[in-house]
Amino acid sequence: MFFGRLSLVTDAKDRRAPRVFVSYSWDGDRHQDWVLQLATRLRGDGVDVVFDRWDTRLGSDLTLFMEQAADTDYRVLAIVSAPYAEKADTAEGGVGYERHVLTPSVMRDLRGHRVVPVLRDNPEGRLPRFLGSAKYIDFREDEKYEAKYYELLQELHGIQPSPKPPLGRNPFTAMSDEEVPLALRHDPARYIMPALSGEVSFDYKNNSGVYQIGAGDRTFTLQFSQAGHGSIYILNDPSDIKTVALAPEVRSAAEVGDASMYDGSSRVRTLKVGDAAVLRNTSNYWAAVFVDEVATRESSSDGNAVIRFRYEIPAVPAPTFPSG
Repeated sequence: MFFGRLSLVTDAKDRRAPRVFVSYSWDGDRHQDWVLQLATRLRGDGVDVVFDRWDTRLGSDLTLFMEQAADTDYRVLAIVSAPYAEKADTAEGGVGYERHVLTPSVMRDLRGHRVVPVLRDNPEGRLPRFLGSAKYIDFREDEKYEAKYYELLQELHGIQPSPKPPLGRNPFTAMSDEEVPLALRHDPARYIMPALSGEVSFDYKNNSGVYQIGAGDRTFTLQFSQAGHGSIYILNDPSDIKTVALAPEVRSAAEVGDASMYDGSSRVRTLKVGDAAVLRNTSNYWAAVFVDEVATRESSSDGNAVIRFRYEIPAVPAPTFPSG
């Protein structure tokens, strides 16, 4: 597995437990058990979950219980299975009533994010009409459960995984109009890709061979150095990089396996085309970099040194890993 069990640290003194109402459809034992497991785990990770199997008893007023969903002190976790979407649209049963009490508060706060749709057992990915085009989290694939759970937990605790970058200065007020084009052409910001996965091609003779990928705690500063046609050095010199390891002839994240098994004891690793580098940063996240092409100035068709690589940064921090 490319990442291990999550480890989320929050300061209980400074952060009030988020309150969450779970809305779901009683689709069958398997589905209900999945919802119960999710709710139990969230409570264990500091989320104050309101859930019918815990908060109602025989004789309880279920209508009154469901009306808690309209209380703006709660966020609503809507487990949107295919039957849930159908019942919400046809105002059927408890799900239909919850839609009825939720819709006014959702409409009053169209820019808000009170309802968090969670897709599960929903092959077509259909949301009920009252949620419109709300951004959802997709739990349909079991093999991605850990990453999606971590993403959901960050959201409920108000932790922004990809923080908004600070506003920079206006170059037209900081320098003359004549200087701006040259400054932009050599701006180190050209060598930053904040996405958590993607493909990059750049001249590694520029910017001291440095290219930054990711954002926030999942930032990795990659530093390359020429090794020859078809190969390149990658270093762990940048201050945010803890270890760099070699994964020979690995071409995809699925082939990486347990990232902690790769030896990160060396400062420099030599990557050939078809290899991968597995990096750990100082925030204990992993990144995998897959080398697809390397050319020197002498061997390239346009006279530029180039490396072309793909990368992926998982959402979940790494397991404990010795630095070698």
